[in-house]
Amino acid sequence: MYSWSTELKRTGRALNAGLFAGAMITTAVLCHSLETMCATTTEDKDIIKPKELADLTKWEKFWEQWKSYMGRHRGASKCPLVYVFRDHQLVDPAIHLLNYNDHDKCVINTTSLTGPWFELDNQRVYKEFKALVLKGPRWSFVKAYDRTKNGRGAVLALRRQCEGTSVVQSRKASAYAKIVSARYSCQKRTFTFDNYVEAHQEAHNTLADLDEPVPETKKVTDFLAGITDSRFSNAKDLILGDVQKLQNFEVCQQYLNTLVYNKTTQEKHERQISGLDHQRDGGKSRRLSDSSPNKAGKNNGLTARTYTRDEWAKLSKEEREKIKELRKQQKTRNQGTTARNASAIQMEDEEEDDDSSYSDTSVVSEGEDKVGNISSVNKDDGMTGSPTRHSDRTYHN
Repeated sequence: MYSWSTELKRTGRALNAGLFAGAMITTAVLCHSLETMCATTTEDKDIIKPKELADLTKWEKFWEQWKSYMGRHRGASKCPLVYVFRDHQLVDPAIHLLNYNDHDKCVINTTSLTGPWFELDNQRVYKEFKALVLKGPRWSFVKAYDRTKNGRGAVLALRRQCEGTSVVQSRKASAYAKIVSARYSCQKRTFTFDNYVEAHQEAHNTLADLDEPVPETKKVTDFLAGITDSRFSNAKDLILGDVQKLQNFEVCQQYLNTLVYNKTTQEKHERQISGLDHQRDGGKSRRLSDSSPNKAGKNNGLTARTYTRDEWAKLSKEEREKIKELRKQQKTRNQGTTARNASAIQMEDEEEDDDSSYSDTSVVSEGEDKVGNISSVNKDDGMTGSPTRHSDRTYHN
């Protein structure tokens, strides 16, 4: 009953103890419980202050943060401190008769701006507000209220300067310019489709706050005009032909946002599959290269070098043909060099035509007896060879 009676006094209503009965008691008990619960909740949490107002272009965001900050603080009036700088000063009977779904909203609109509770709350608001605008560009308008510590006067004075006619026109022009200049060409790390949607939504919010809301159809057409990604041509045509999406900006942007997400996911999936296929192909090449002695090189490790009998026997038919091809290419590159290199190339060509797997590296003089030890030729893979007189046999380069 005490809480109920003091609220009547703070809101300028007549105190009549006979009215405290029936439904009024139930309402008073509920309101008192909510006030106690709110006080306990705010004590357990640290309320973050808004950042200092250093740039007037950020006034809109600062104002919303300031109202939210003051709305979580309760003063001597047991009411959120935003009541101190509400728009209306006097409370007429019509305001009391409004249907309030929220008790806090009721006391914010009806608490009297006179009395000892208001004096304490008004000074507290000034101290909080001064700390946030002291270094800002409009401090001179607030300083006029520094001597009286008039928080209501200081807050409303700065608001008038930041929301005057010239400022309103400038904010409108800035919002329209943001809509026109916003472009979405593709999904980037620094600018995603969500950033594009946010740019349009912020501009629409600003225009709505300035009592100049944009029609839904114009929101959608402006939104589609800024999308230059050719992949969404069909989607844009679909929206223009769908009345539900054309007349509802939220439905339109959610539809395109889903499309962007699905396309990005699909492209990422395709890149992963392509990478796996590339790894498989690379694994086959590496396994083929590992079968040769030399594992490095762009020809699967095969070169035109000289191979021993054992090395040659381990090679497949395809690898032997590749070596022969490399030798022919090397022979072509070496043409036009010294006579010594030309003689060596001619000897290799003769051996290659004979399809010999190996040959002697020794030089036999014309007068030497041609009878010697002859070893059998490796007939693997259909190779033939001529007997030689030297036991040290190597495959010729």
